[in-house]
Amino acid sequence: MLVYLLNIALICIYALYFCRGEQTKLKRTLFIFLCFFQCLMIATIRYDIGTDYYMYRVGFYKMAESGFSDMKYEDWEIGYILLNKIVGSLVKHDGVFFFITSALSLSGTFYMIWRFSKNPFMSVFLFLNTYLFYLDLNYIRQGIAMSIMCFAYGALQDRKLWKFLLLCALAATFHLPVLYLIPVYFITYIKLNLKTMPIYAAGLIVYFAFSDMVWNFIFSHFHQEYADSRFIKYGIAFYYAIYPLLLCIAMVALVFYLKFDLPKHFNVLVHLTLMMGFWQIVMTKHTLFERFSYYTMPFLLIAVPEAISIFRDKLSERSERALAEKFGDDIEGLKTAELMAEKKRKIIIIAINTAVLVLALGYNLLGLIVPENGAHGVLPFKNRFGLDIPNIDNWFKS
Repeated sequence: MLVYLLNIALICIYALYFCRGEQTKLKRTLFIFLCFFQCLMIATIRYDIGTDYYMYRVGFYKMAESGFSDMKYEDWEIGYILLNKIVGSLVKHDGVFFFITSALSLSGTFYMIWRFSKNPFMSVFLFLNTYLFYLDLNYIRQGIAMSIMCFAYGALQDRKLWKFLLLCALAATFHLPVLYLIPVYFITYIKLNLKTMPIYAAGLIVYFAFSDMVWNFIFSHFHQEYADSRFIKYGIAFYYAIYPLLLCIAMVALVFYLKFDLPKHFNVLVHLTLMMGFWQIVMTKHTLFERFSYYTMPFLLIAVPEAISIFRDKLSERSERALAEKFGDDIEGLKTAELMAEKKRKIIIIAINTAVLVLALGYNLLGLIVPENGAHGVLPFKNRFGLDIPNIDNWFKS
């Protein structure tokens, strides 16, 4: 646990210089690069970290040994198999392989934050505290697919369908379920209003009422290995969904505060957040759909700072309008009232930012402390160099 907490602490220290004062492209780039490099080093030196670690390690050596004559392995996708074959033909060392896969998994997320986030520090902080970093240490195939879809975010916002489909197809060669994002692309076209918002709630009600019957029928004909498996019979513990759902509820509240007058790009982000919240609830009934939730969760990293920025601007706009109507031609009274209102707005925004960060850290600690080996099995942290890192896990868990 010490490694993950130090990672967060160092990123907070970087932010004190790079994310304060006048913002420049150079400072933004250096901050993102330092955060990316630090996470990459942790991911590279890990050893026996993540519940799927040995599955991927063994798979790499088997595929490297078989060469290009056999392009099948388990039920894994062709893109990931080809990556194993290429790396294995150059160097048969799992440390190098994990370096490459980690770089691929992390690059899309950090690019998206660098390119689109209104608050890079908050975005990186959320990435580290919402289990997304732990996912990259565990679900390697899905991590790479998610990274590719982060690169596709610009195409989603700009409505470049063929570019989005091309990147989605590429991502599917690493993890096929990513194709679920194709209908999501069209859903984000829908303008959110009082009529369309309840659709998500209605979908949840229908799902919980009929899901067992539907999945029993599907898995009796396809992928029978999932029938009566723990992935269908049991759900994820609800505490895994607490913080994402709080952010989802806050987003809905903001939509109503804005009276559904949403910029087009923010309409897309709200849809993605609602979709994430939908699957967060669904996964508490069927573990299998945790994967679907993770495909929309990375966009939360830029949705939250965007939401705070929009709320701040709208709060300022409404305050100025109200003060202008109240004071009329009283210029001196108006200036004094505006200064006081500005102070109040700053306090409100600071309080919101603090709440988002503190609750995120609490959510992270919950995921590290409650499960025996932490979220995604990332505890205790072990490294391939045998470095003696103090283990503080039991101190926290006690």
